[in-house]
Amino acid sequence: MSKWHLMLITCLLPSLAAADRVTEFCLEGEFDLGARYQGMAPQSTETYPTTWCVITEGDSRRVMFSGSGKSNPDMYGSWMVAYLEPDTVRIVNRQSPPDVEFHSVDNADEAARVRRVDPRRLIEEFRSIPDSLTGMRLEIEEDRLQSVTTSTALPLRGRVAVIWNWDWTNPLRPALRLMVDNELLFEAIGTWRDLTPDEAATIWDATPGADPIEVPGDRWPARINMQVTNLTDGVYVVRGVRTGFQHLVVDTDDGLIIADAPAGWVEFHHIPPSDLVPGLGVSGLSEKFIEFLGEQFEGRPINAVALTHFHDDHAGGARAFAAQGAKIYSTEESAGFFENALNRSSMPKDRLTQRRGFAQVHPVTDTVLLGSEPNRVKLMSMGRGPHAYAMLGVWALDKDYFFVSDVHVPRSDADSPREVRATTECWFAEWAVNKLPPEVRVVNSHSDSITPVWRLANYLESDLCKTL
Repeated sequence: MSKWHLMLITCLLPSLAAADRVTEFCLEGEFDLGARYQGMAPQSTETYPTTWCVITEGDSRRVMFSGSGKSNPDMYGSWMVAYLEPDTVRIVNRQSPPDVEFHSVDNADEAARVRRVDPRRLIEEFRSIPDSLTGMRLEIEEDRLQSVTTSTALPLRGRVAVIWNWDWTNPLRPALRLMVDNELLFEAIGTWRDLTPDEAATIWDATPGADPIEVPGDRWPARINMQVTNLTDGVYVVRGVRTGFQHLVVDTDDGLIIADAPAGWVEFHHIPPSDLVPGLGVSGLSEKFIEFLGEQFEGRPINAVALTHFHDDHAGGARAFAAQGAKIYSTEESAGFFENALNRSSMPKDRLTQRRGFAQVHPVTDTVLLGSEPNRVKLMSMGRGPHAYAMLGVWALDKDYFFVSDVHVPRSDADSPREVRATTECWFAEWAVNKLPPEVRVVNSHSDSITPVWRLANYLESDLCKTL
């Protein structure tokens, strides 16, 4: 993308009302998960109530961001992050301390991107250090921010325009329309409040009750630290592809079969939006994954990658596998979407571009069998669940391991699911008990726990599952 020029239409010079006070600015509205490719289907008009708030003060770099809403159709959550001078990022756990602190983090750029959510603070930055706003075009009239135009590279979309449009019909309650790739992503109303002196005096303190957990700064916000775990002969899990992500690898006679093609994650409460795994673009994370597989499984080709569902963080790196000559499999319901999305002309240049390749996607209608004994892989269409309109499971058939993404994420070996995940976990437990033998062990995409199907049968006897 060529750099946008800054455009100032009219800007009055008086200082802004909240320039020297500790101020909270909140946006409350509806966020479209479908447009974010994190909903039930990869299309817009799947909206959920969402709130973003940012606390700032004068010229200080300290910023606190809090958000609440759905990150997936089956997962509601709230989170709070503080960026503290000079080099600390704190995950704030007000309801259940301790907090988690990342030290020795170069947090200035990320803190600035979050601070800009408050349009008054963005204007202040323009006035004081306009050179910091490269890559953005601002329109300001009568001391009010009318729009911010920038762009970002998104998995399954490519390079797209991102536009924050403001309406100041009510100056105390400005209206926002956040547009991404010409689709409405977030529509909200903004409000300000000044923190009381007591609030301002304690807002930056760690949550009382327990000392914060200290974590090395190189783990923020996402770290690539790949490691192979051998589950059994020819069946592996690669952990740490990025923080919290892992993938099944099965070494068959025909080559490696991989579950999911990871991509980074772009934050839209940053101006401009930024990837949590910086510098890798759309395909870079999966390209790094493929390089790692080449080192660990020297001489073994990658035969196929199975995309468990259409969410962009799990499937957005599939172009890297196509460039490697691997077949791409997905559910029948998602195949057409994937083939269109992965081959968009807006995709940044990557290895598939260099090879002038095409990402063909093979649909799985019911099941597909890959490889031969003793390491066959069975791809299984799982149908519609609470997480997405179509899911695909990857079964190492001869070794009794089954991989699934997002619909089963246990935190322990308990015989019942976590309450916050009960709807989805109970759905998956019922599917697994009906489709898989009791001795099969379920590997998931986001936790180290491995669950035998017989334990999932116990889920179904729990009060949580019986009352759904």
